[in-house]
Amino acid sequence: MEIIIAVVVIVAIGAIFYFNRDTGVDVNKDGKVDLADVKAAVTNTVEGVKTTADVNKDGKVDAADAKAAGTAVKKTVKKAATKARTAVKKAAPKKKAAPKK
Repeated sequence: MEIIIAVVVIVAIGAIFYFNRDTGVDVNKDGKVDLADVKAAVTNTVEGVKTTADVNKDGKVDAADAKAAGTAVKKTVKKAATKARTAVKKAAPKKKAAPKK
């Protein structure tokens, strides 16, 4: 359980840094770093995550987004599998014809 909590905390910290990477530590640009900056950073992060999670761009995150994401992943995996299969076929050594007796 501790590992799951640690992973969630690391992902959350990463998201905060990612969605606030352009602003630096003074997120609200008031010349000081305080609780207001933390609040602004969290707000930026929540909005960024919502925008990213809204796959079908309908303004809300719901089951339709999960379905759209699943469909996109399935399509990408199928495409990657096809490319891998083609690469394996190209890389496989050619079978030599059996000598005639």
